[in-house]
Amino acid sequence: MTPPDKESDAPPSSIPWPPLLFVAVVMIGRLLERFFPAPFIPPELGHVAGALLVSLGLANDIWCAITLRRHKTTILPHRSVSTLVTLGPFRYSRNPIYVSELVLTLGLGLLLRSPWTILLTPLLFFSLIKLAIEPEERHLERKFGAEFQQYLARTPRWL
Repeated sequence: MTPPDKESDAPPSSIPWPPLLFVAVVMIGRLLERFFPAPFIPPELGHVAGALLVSLGLANDIWCAITLRRHKTTILPHRSVSTLVTLGPFRYSRNPIYVSELVLTLGLGLLLRSPWTILLTPLLFFSLIKLAIEPEERHLERKFGAEFQQYLARTPRWL
């Protein structure tokens, strides 16, 4: 955990892409399901695996939120951070909240028995990289410099 430099307080983006992308993928998946029905996922598989993935995703999101709050920095993806957090879930992944969003998307796809939602998850993955992660990493680089580079070198992007 490091206090911020005074270099740049400009946020990584003015648009909160991650939650918008998550909602869009689930909604588009449901819409495609209505017009182009795909083979159904067996209810037993969908309910058990989906509930497990949703539970894991939500638990990780809560852990991330608590960690960020303890370090008095924002969880909002379109706000400037005040602290480089490298503890808790951020010790294992530079983007644990986005890992949660991907897990939640897959879990919801299973729970809703929506193969389209599952098939759209890679689109969410690549959209998160381009619209959220890359701008956030540039923001962190400007703000924390060498310390962020060290974190980048020792912590994987995903898991």
